[in-house]
Amino acid sequence: MMKREINNIIAIVAVAALALAGCSQFQEDDFFEESASLRVQHFNEDLRSRLISQSSDDNNGWVIQYFVSSSFEGFNLFGRFQDNGKVTLASDHRYLRNGNANKYTEASSFYEFLAEEGPVLAFNTWNDVLTVFVDPVDPQYAPATLMSNGEGMSGDQNLVFRGFEGDNILFQGQRHSSKVRFVPCDRSWQDYINDTKATRDYISNGTISSYYVICGADTLFFKNLRSGVITYCERINEPLFPSSINCVFTPNGFYLQNKNEIKGTSFQEFSLTDDKTCLMSENDSVKVMATWDSYIVNTRTTTWNFDQEGFSDEQKNLLSQINTALQGAFNSTFNINSVGMGRGKNVASAIAAPIMYFNYSYVSKGKTSKSSLGISCSMSAPSYGKVKIVFASDAPIDSNMKNFFDRSKNVDVEALVRQFAATFQGTYDIVPDDYFLPTGCELRAVDGSHSYTLN
Repeated sequence: MMKREINNIIAIVAVAALALAGCSQFQEDDFFEESASLRVQHFNEDLRSRLISQSSDDNNGWVIQYFVSSSFEGFNLFGRFQDNGKVTLASDHRYLRNGNANKYTEASSFYEFLAEEGPVLAFNTWNDVLTVFVDPVDPQYAPATLMSNGEGMSGDQNLVFRGFEGDNILFQGQRHSSKVRFVPCDRSWQDYINDTKATRDYISNGTISSYYVICGADTLFFKNLRSGVITYCERINEPLFPSSINCVFTPNGFYLQNKNEIKGTSFQEFSLTDDKTCLMSENDSVKVMATWDSYIVNTRTTTWNFDQEGFSDEQKNLLSQINTALQGAFNSTFNINSVGMGRGKNVASAIAAPIMYFNYSYVSKGKTSKSSLGISCSMSAPSYGKVKIVFASDAPIDSNMKNFFDRSKNVDVEALVRQFAATFQGTYDIVPDDYFLPTGCELRAVDGSHSYTLN
């Protein structure tokens, strides 16, 4: 019993501390000569007026960036506040009940400002959009199963004022310290949802799932951005000291629940740059870039073709000789249609390494057949945004290419193929066609070799 009483006292002191912190935001207001309770009352009236004003027909109400426990992503709610104490909330979040999960839903209820030690915005009646975060049930099995700790998602419906951030209003949950930010909505709610989804799908599309977090010469990493519960670590593979960061997506990027820092430089909100090469923090000092160079060099499984217009005269001549030799050895209709780089996908007897492949076709008995030949190479990243390509003199070839070499008795096709491949050796700057979803790239020579386009 004594332990329970002590815990209750601690909880009361914690709530009082939050309220007093909120109160500090207005102690130097025009009402300084009035009593503390009257100052709270007047400040509540000012906050209430702000909420109602932004909710007028000329405005779009509020985006409520709402965070719960660290196990969940942040959620976008929307709100309009009326002078009669009524509030309309909306969202399409995944914990809406009654078959509305992930569907746009509006629900009306009531709100008030409590006359406590500091300003407190209370959503004091059930609202299908908000109260599910407060309900003490297991969100996966709601509403049938209670959580063993009775906390549910550890959300809050009583929000303590924490300060202003320009036109934004910052709150904190009275019980669980949930972070909540009210942002004036600059478009219709459905447009906000659609635009946010489009941005989320673009910057976290599943093709690339890791990101550089760069501040000057210092680099860390984000993983699992799409989930909204980000792993923040010192390296991508076998990460050192990983920590969890929650975020909510916006039409421009994403906003973190808490401020974080690299080497003393803080960051919390990221927006996509105009050229869409990266996301920049609110102070333009930290950027988040998809690990597109690692994807192109190490993990890309798709195959991209060279634009043959960019081949040198020597390369065009060698390719023509290879094609002619294989026509004589195999089939007069044989034709190399494209040359590309990849990792063996759709290549006969694929080599477990990066390869140069030759896509070809031929006609036999009136039917056109297509396949590929492959020779392996080494692709490495000597530094960020660069790739080094090397073909060893004994680079492995796939079984399909070996079969063609064996048929070519009059011409040393193998020597021609290896000579052709060797002309692509060199170090290149990689310039992707899209920095978050590359479907091709330009290889710009940095050591005097030729430059190429892959698509």
